[in-house]
Amino acid sequence: MLFREALYTLASLALVSAVAFALLDRVGDGDWEGTAAYAHLFGFDRAHAIGADLPLFWNPRVLDARRRTARDLAALGDTRSRRAARARLEHRGSAALPTILGSIDDLPIDVRAEALSIIAPWSEALGSGERAPDPMAGASITAAHRWWDQFQSARELDFRSSYATRQAQRVGARDRTNAFGRLQHLGTFALPGIANVLAASNDDGERARLTGLLASLTGVPLRVEADAAPSEIQRVTRAWRAFWFAERLEYETYTDEHLVSAHVLETRWGRWLERALRGRLGYCHQTHRPVLLELRARLPVSTLSSGLGGLVGTAIAIAFGGGPALRRRRLRTKLLDLLGALLPGLAALGVAWVALLRLCAPTLTLRGDLAHVLGGGQWLPLLCSAAVIAAAGGAWLERPKAAVTTQLVRLEAESWIADRLRPGVREVLRHGARIGIASLLAPLGFAGPVVLLGSTLVEAPLGLNGMGALTLGAMPARDAPWLLAAVLTMVPLLLGRRWARGLLVRVLVAPAPVGRAQSAAS
Repeated sequence: MLFREALYTLASLALVSAVAFALLDRVGDGDWEGTAAYAHLFGFDRAHAIGADLPLFWNPRVLDARRRTARDLAALGDTRSRRAARARLEHRGSAALPTILGSIDDLPIDVRAEALSIIAPWSEALGSGERAPDPMAGASITAAHRWWDQFQSARELDFRSSYATRQAQRVGARDRTNAFGRLQHLGTFALPGIANVLAASNDDGERARLTGLLASLTGVPLRVEADAAPSEIQRVTRAWRAFWFAERLEYETYTDEHLVSAHVLETRWGRWLERALRGRLGYCHQTHRPVLLELRARLPVSTLSSGLGGLVGTAIAIAFGGGPALRRRRLRTKLLDLLGALLPGLAALGVAWVALLRLCAPTLTLRGDLAHVLGGGQWLPLLCSAAVIAAAGGAWLERPKAAVTTQLVRLEAESWIADRLRPGVREVLRHGARIGIASLLAPLGFAGPVVLLGSTLVEAPLGLNGMGALTLGAMPARDAPWLLAAVLTMVPLLLGRRWARGLLVRVLVAPAPVGRAQSAAS
């Protein structure tokens, strides 16, 4: 059951993310990666900086550097488009060189002369020390062709993506070899390898060296000074990542296998999905911080308030809810039911919440995490939020549809209390574990939407710095990156109702299917 529901949840997440992305991309500003702020540094217009020229879900023809170069070579044969095609090839630089040299023999004579003339100025920068013959400057096509044949024989193995990536890693690691010079000799062909290493870098020194190398290869004067602060290094790094977000198809050549997945990944949704799988969910427009950092800081707060509220609401419904006959029980019995439903559930919630807190890890230590999440006067808003959620969740659990399950939890709570009065370690642990799990599953299975809605609505008025407060503010601001992240965190909770109900049956009914089910029905 769990495997089936996990597959169902993953499929639903993919579908919901695609639908929500399409809607938010239409109503929002379209800047999912926060790249528009850096467009002016590279001379881009805003549409190009945010990838607005990409298809939404399916890219039928991925125009990587090889295909763009082939298209521009074909355009050189037409006098009307020759100048623009030549400018594009010159801008692409050595990233177009393998494609040009690979197809030079198949080009018409006039186009071949133009192509050899375009690449002639690159020869000195590529480290040969001499300039290749230029057919447009009087040299013969045969001499130019012979020169580039010799260049290929000597340097062909350098023009591999793995070679450029390896040299970029050496530069990042501050290798004392001449890796920096080798990358400069490769020219713009080295940009994909450098960008890939920069995307995975978390070291300020490595980022400073790699961004300086990018500035040298592209001619864009955006580099980190020697005494730059970490915030400035991060700003320059984000700027170059924005450059690569907009320009990667201009310089990167995909393998045939990569082209298959690129039909999906080189779309607006595909680029978001690729980065989301790597933990990069874009930037929250309200706080100007990465969405992932906001999730790590706010998710434990909302989880604790909603989880505590749902647990207390479940315990109250078990102890004081039910039909007229149950409500006429003695107060002592009701209090015992309350303790039986609450104490094991609190233990289970505490373990689960601490595990979530460490997974989010706002700081390096558990004590620091607790101070970060619960400090700054957050206790009172958190308790008030939990109280409101408990009232809403408890009332919702009084519906007839949830009556059988709450009765099963009630009976299990009474058994746990009985075993506590007649101590038996095995019985206490067995009942305690089952009632703890059931106390957590009951609000998720039957009151999940109410708990989630309550958590979203009450956080902002109460001053609780959780996900609900930021989500309410994101709606009028059309903060698409945060809204999509909030929607995706809600999907597992809402879909969790399915497997929560199934687990409740297995936890409470399976050990004693006949007697307990009959007692619950009565």
